[in-house]
Amino acid sequence: MKKITKRIISLVMATLLVLSTFAFSVTAASSVLAVSTDKENCLQNENVIVTIYFPAAYNKVAALDLELNYDKAKLDFVDAEIGSGLKKALDAQPNGTAYSENVKTPGKVVWSLAGSNNFDFEGVFANVTFKVRKTAANGPATFDLNVISAANSGYVDITSQVTAQDKTVEIVRDSVNDFVFELNSAKTGYIATKYNCATVADLTVPSSYDGLPVVGIADKVFYNHAELVSVTLPENLLSIGSMAFFSCSNLKKVEIPDSVETIGDSAFANCTVLESADLPLSLKEIKANTFNTCYFLESVEIPFQVTKIAANAFANCLSLNSVKISKNTTQISKDAFKNCSSDGIEFITVEGNKYLPEFIKENNPDATIKIVEDISLGKVSGVLSEYAYTGAPITPAVKVALNNGKKVEENKDYKVVYVSTAIAGTGKVYVVGIDGYGEGYVVTFKVVCKHASIKMTEGKKPTCTTEGKRSYKCKDCGYSYEESVKPIGHQGGEWVYDKLPAYNKTGIKHRICAICSKPYAQNTVADKVYPDVNLDSRINSSDALVILQTAVGKNVYIAPQGRFNADANGDQKINSSDALIVLQISVGKIKL
Repeated sequence: MKKITKRIISLVMATLLVLSTFAFSVTAASSVLAVSTDKENCLQNENVIVTIYFPAAYNKVAALDLELNYDKAKLDFVDAEIGSGLKKALDAQPNGTAYSENVKTPGKVVWSLAGSNNFDFEGVFANVTFKVRKTAANGPATFDLNVISAANSGYVDITSQVTAQDKTVEIVRDSVNDFVFELNSAKTGYIATKYNCATVADLTVPSSYDGLPVVGIADKVFYNHAELVSVTLPENLLSIGSMAFFSCSNLKKVEIPDSVETIGDSAFANCTVLESADLPLSLKEIKANTFNTCYFLESVEIPFQVTKIAANAFANCLSLNSVKISKNTTQISKDAFKNCSSDGIEFITVEGNKYLPEFIKENNPDATIKIVEDISLGKVSGVLSEYAYTGAPITPAVKVALNNGKKVEENKDYKVVYVSTAIAGTGKVYVVGIDGYGEGYVVTFKVVCKHASIKMTEGKKPTCTTEGKRSYKCKDCGYSYEESVKPIGHQGGEWVYDKLPAYNKTGIKHRICAICSKPYAQNTVADKVYPDVNLDSRINSSDALVILQTAVGKNVYIAPQGRFNADANGDQKINSSDALIVLQISVGKIKL
């Protein structure tokens, strides 16, 4: 935070003299201190910058006390910075100024300033940064700017002539803060494991968290959340856990993306006022009690890939009177539609569905069957096997040709749904019969990213003995992976002798790593000592003399290697014994 420390240049006598001889008259002019913000709407955890400024030039004020009040329940003060206009006005004062600001009281920022002459005010007075609290409630947050006092250089109170406006920003709840997320096992996305809010009626579950998509809703996340009226789930969601929305007693509508592959048992059970829930086209099984006791659910279309409907899946759906069902659904629990419409359910299917009539006969004798044409008796064209990732949805134009030659039209006879085509991986195109048609196709293709924008971050640095980790992430598609980094190994450092060598025997040594200070290269053989003390590459009486002088305490400089060489017998002492060995070597009595 850039601050101008309180500066007071006190030329009191000179200033009083100037003021006593200065005739000043109050004018009727007035000025407005304006307030602006860098955004109109602000999310939780987001910063908002408040700017206080003079919209036009003003030079009537010599002393000013100003107060900015803010909602401390929604906002935290971050930083206050003096504005360019105020700095210019302060610097232009001929006989000094006094300036201070106080930001220590939660809920307000206060400025006080005075000068020997009127200030020339114009432009930005101050920039103040606030952070919206993570738990801030939806709705307005107002910044109230108040002029506490103002005076001119003639000591005249002109507070009423310096007015200030207020500013309001709208706090928009960021629902990501209401959830607890856990990374899935594949580390490709997050699973919502807990929901901590009880006040939002119309909820949109976040599509991403920490740079990765939200791909799952865990078991019981919204269990008994009676405040929910509608829920929109994110694209790329793959799973909804067991009892995820159990007993959401006011939930009327759920938008489930077609990417969802699994819905757990009892996921929407006891959602008694649920009116609509389009089942996702990726679904292959409807599990036990999924929609049990959804009294207001009137119709449902079973996705054409579903092969099994488990026990009580739609039991006690008292208003359920229409079920569109595929010929591929060949396992239906006998009580899957127990206690549904008292007038009997109308099952809509294609000709040749051999399983459904037998099921109705045995379990729902009041039900009827309506036959529609089979759109799957043909082929789909227009979809390539591979597309390049662009970040935008890939929507190839699809054509359907029926085997019987009958012409069919998109959005009249069939709909086309694209799933996971905006992300790298496997994209899907579903072609589904509508109105007078049933069944459908699913065509898959690869969405390939070249990962041209891979960014590397080092998560764990390698040590001398342990591996490190590097993370790589493609900025384009979000693909990420980790790699191990080999230990760097011990390097350099001093040798430490476990057993000193002598002229006639080797020693043992190890090294102390220059990086981690741990021993390595242990049990290394230390070569025999070559007792060249003065390092002239010869062993003679000169070396013996140096040894003797050292032994009797004469101040003789010996290089470190020479001192090491001087201990010829390796007994950790330099004395006459070492000198004798050197003399014997020099005359050939001892052979090296």
